[in-house]
Amino acid sequence: MDQPIVTPPTEQQLTLLESLGTPAFFDHFLNWLQHQLLSDQCMIFFCPDGEHVSTLLYKDFSHDASARQLAMAYISERQYLHDPNFDKLRHCQPDQLITEHYGVLSGNMGLHYRNRFFEQPGFLDKWSVICHSDSGNYYINLYSRRGYFRPLFNNSQQQEQGIARLLALLVSKHYLLNNQLLNQGPLAFLSERERQVCEAVLAGKKSETIAHDLTISPSSVVTYKKRAYDKLGICSRAQLFALCR
Repeated sequence: MDQPIVTPPTEQQLTLLESLGTPAFFDHFLNWLQHQLLSDQCMIFFCPDGEHVSTLLYKDFSHDASARQLAMAYISERQYLHDPNFDKLRHCQPDQLITEHYGVLSGNMGLHYRNRFFEQPGFLDKWSVICHSDSGNYYINLYSRRGYFRPLFNNSQQQEQGIARLLALLVSKHYLLNNQLLNQGPLAFLSERERQVCEAVLAGKKSETIAHDLTISPSSVVTYKKRAYDKLGICSRAQLFALCR
């Protein structure tokens, strides 16, 4: 009898798993999405209470500014209320895994919403995965400008569900292992000092107070803030509040 062939995990997969619960996870996770699932943009949102939505991750592999603008509009303008998936996100239950494709949802979108989040950025397809956790519900969105996601799964519902489950496990277990990253939202991308400065700005503190609290010079506060804003794709305190609301 022929023995089954066991395929060893790739170095990329092992590195991704090893990084769970650490800030390094984001880079490995996004790299995997870009090269294995051919994603052009990734957005991850979190709904802790069935009402409010916050941003955990945003990345456009071609247009960084576009991803930031869309994430800010989605949250600060409460555009999530017009998302056809919002009710599914609010009411996702334990042991439930929801997947949706853009083609199925597009007929339920308002013209303004479709134009802003799909036509203007040039997306042909979107694949969404919604899953439940004890802390709240995760909303993972992959977008493509080059084609459609179904062929990646060989048009197999079973294969699609398997990849969806893997995505849901990676994201939910990552934040379960390091719940502090969940509270940090998009600031989790930053270095410790950059994040501390941004959190102090969000708390309404002035540069002099931040410098005193962190025992660094006022000029260092300016430097850390500039680096953080550059990474986040923003240029003002108001945009920081809008992104982290």
